[in-house]
Amino acid sequence: MFLHHDDTGASGGPAGPPRRDDPARLTPVQRDLLWCLRRLAALRPLGQARDAHVHLLLQRRYGPSGMGLEHLLRCLVVGLGRRATRPVLLHRPCRAALTDDEQRLLRALTDARHPARVAAVLGPMAGSRGGELAPILAGIAALLPPG
Repeated sequence: MFLHHDDTGASGGPAGPPRRDDPARLTPVQRDLLWCLRRLAALRPLGQARDAHVHLLLQRRYGPSGMGLEHLLRCLVVGLGRRATRPVLLHRPCRAALTDDEQRLLRALTDARHPARVAAVLGPMAGSRGGELAPILAGIAALLPPG
């Protein structure tokens, strides 16, 4: 299992210093996606269970696109779990700080329409297979509201 929650308090991985990122710098959409991703990564078996809170949040905030977002986020969690070359660190859902891996995922989502950029951003987590997650990220980006 390559996805796990960082309980150490250090956001940079085992050797990295603790970092305090300002959650106010994230857009509401980024906060929603990060919270959902963290919750889905905690479910076992990975990607095969539905979280009622994630389902409701996505349905209420994103309407008809919510179901697609939920499915693609579950695909992303499974894809990361299968392609990761090292443990991917995620914080608990309500933690304000971001791990380096969470920042990479948000950056990859921003670059979702450029597979080469996604591969480069996710390279430290998934090696040469990071680009395989680009279609999932592009699907998520396509379902999000503009802006």
